[in-house]
Amino acid sequence: MKDKIEFYYNIQIDEFHNKNDYYYFNIGNDNFIFKPFIYPDNRIEDIYKLNRILMNKIDISLIILNRYNTPITVIDNKNYVLIRDNKKEATIYDIANTANAVDQSLLEIKSLERVNWEVLWGNKIDYFELQIGENKKKYPLIRESFDYFIGLGENAISYLVNTKREVASSIYDNKVISHNNLREGFYDPTNIILDHRARDLAEYIKISFFYKESKDIFNELDNYFYYNRYSEYGIRVLFSRVLYPSLYFDLYEDIIRGLRKEEELNIIISRIDEYERYLYDVYLYLRKYYNIPSIIWLSKSKIKKWGFSPHLQLLLLLVFRLLVQTVFPLLGLKRP
Repeated sequence: MKDKIEFYYNIQIDEFHNKNDYYYFNIGNDNFIFKPFIYPDNRIEDIYKLNRILMNKIDISLIILNRYNTPITVIDNKNYVLIRDNKKEATIYDIANTANAVDQSLLEIKSLERVNWEVLWGNKIDYFELQIGENKKKYPLIRESFDYFIGLGENAISYLVNTKREVASSIYDNKVISHNNLREGFYDPTNIILDHRARDLAEYIKISFFYKESKDIFNELDNYFYYNRYSEYGIRVLFSRVLYPSLYFDLYEDIIRGLRKEEELNIIISRIDEYERYLYDVYLYLRKYYNIPSIIWLSKSKIKKWGFSPHLQLLLLLVFRLLVQTVFPLLGLKRP
């Protein structure tokens, strides 16, 4: 692969290493990643176009054209792109600045837009539920935790569906620069999409709990909301995405694909009780400024008053799932 990269990009590589078909090397002070391009071929033109727009606005990583002046290089019938990588770790200020970096008129790129989270989430959960039967014996940690996080995902879907039913969006709810996965390269141009500004903030809130414990998230949120206005619709969308267990599902997918070890799930499932308190603290924080609906099972006062154990909390979520899957159809109600 080293010789092929050198040929296609007219460069000379000294040190070179790879992991999961990602190839890393340095030239001078610049870091490069040669990585698979896993999206439809026609999307690369829009990604490259947006990359050129953003390069003068934010400190984004750059797509490098090959010797044939194209962004995609085909090797052994697989598409790859070469990226000059900015390894800087993103902060909540970077999330805000990136979202506001480009005028809305420049963001009419349909192939990069994301819509209808509730449909995407529901389809993913349905797929996972079909898939898990084949893997329960092989993955005991997944077997023990799967139903809990599916239940949490169902709660998020219900919260989002009710939001769209009850509250209208506003001019503050336009699509902005966002990321497909906030943990996979904030400045990677192939990771950039167009979505509601709540997407990246919600993922940052969840990442801050599991991977950045020293962060004072509520102080950061104070500063963020001082400069970034949200509608009631936007705040409710934000909390629905905070509820959705994307970090667990991302790990689950990587484990099933053989890219990660199952033990990595412990960073999430070992802290379920703490995380529920964290979710409730996030809810209380947002509730100070916006009249958003509560979630009964998440209420600290209920847990404290009635002494609900974590196992009983899990049971409540499983009962909710049972209602959605069995009782709702019998009553002629649609799945939330």
